[in-house]
Amino acid sequence: MKIGEACYIFEHIDSEEYTDEEKGMAIYKVMKMPTHNSFTRFSMLKVIEYLLSLSFELPEENKQ
Repeated sequence: MKIGEACYIFEHIDSEEYTDEEKGMAIYKVMKMPTHNSFTRFSMLKVIEYLLSLSFELPEENKQ
């Protein structure tokens, strides 16, 4: 996987177009990048939420 594809998957972590393995590889590639300035805080938080959901049952937020 090239870094451009990894960044795209990272930014679209909620997409069902990619497998968990592809998402994991993308996260790993991004993690190994020397800087992360091109990623927003929102996209970083979405990835953290995705990783947590793999390990834990997260509570659903009340939508009002």
